[in-house]
Amino acid sequence: MSPSRKSTAQQQPRSLEARIYAIYSTLSPAEKRLADILLQYQMDLPSYTAGELAEKAQVSKATAARLIRSLGYATYPDAKRQIRADQHWGSPRAGLEDPDRAPSGKVTLSSTVQMDLDNIRTTAESLSETTLSEVSQAIVGARRLWIMGLRSGYGLALQAAHYFTLMKSDVQVIPAGGGSYSHEIASIAKGDVLLVIAFRRRPRLLPTIIKEARAAGAITVLITDLSAAASAKAANHVLRCRCQSPSPFNSFVAAVTIINYLAWSVSTTMGEASLARFEKIDRLVKLLDDVSTPQTSIGR
Repeated sequence: MSPSRKSTAQQQPRSLEARIYAIYSTLSPAEKRLADILLQYQMDLPSYTAGELAEKAQVSKATAARLIRSLGYATYPDAKRQIRADQHWGSPRAGLEDPDRAPSGKVTLSSTVQMDLDNIRTTAESLSETTLSEVSQAIVGARRLWIMGLRSGYGLALQAAHYFTLMKSDVQVIPAGGGSYSHEIASIAKGDVLLVIAFRRRPRLLPTIIKEARAAGAITVLITDLSAAASAKAANHVLRCRCQSPSPFNSFVAAVTIINYLAWSVSTTMGEASLARFEKIDRLVKLLDDVSTPQTSIGR
């Protein structure tokens, strides 16, 4: 174990996420793959052996044992016991080295920028071009695009809806915090696409919502983090984002980048149809919306 890893491990952060985030930049590519798998399956670790997780990450058992020790666990069974006892999964406290102490230390803009760049780059490298293409094509051909953002994903859902309504005439945002989702889910039909944006601490009903949408004939797309399990299994397509942060707050810049990419991809695929809608919206903005726009001086 390197000195930097050893000093970090000796601090004994309590959650698996905090331990991984503390040393992630020092890991080898193979160890990073396994760390991602640990994050993805952290809620189901009792169901897997160390060898099975190593196989999922396509790394050796020796690599798995080395990473477990680097994370400050004596053995893999010890890791499973401690992770199972952790009460802070999904909480802002999970990112802290000590969840019972207030955040401390100096925060710099450059370190925040670097963290976000790492999240975007790692997310982009992990996504399948085939999956991205299939999602884009599904949105292009959708009878109706439904967008659902849960908890921290709701703001991103509104941003996605703003972009896609520039190109498509039937985009519906499913309201957050309502007393019932039944009316909207009952309206989903064959030929629709349901785009769900949901990160850790996902509502327990999410897998059921996705399954009902698929049963109705819709294509379901989930933008989420590495920890999604049941909801990811329920969806047709899953776009996983790295949301790592040494702070108590998740970083959602990778999700924003995915949304930007999908909007751009859909726009270019639609071609003249998207341009015609852009022009129509521009005309109506000038006619109906009370917004300031740059003025052009004639003859200048």
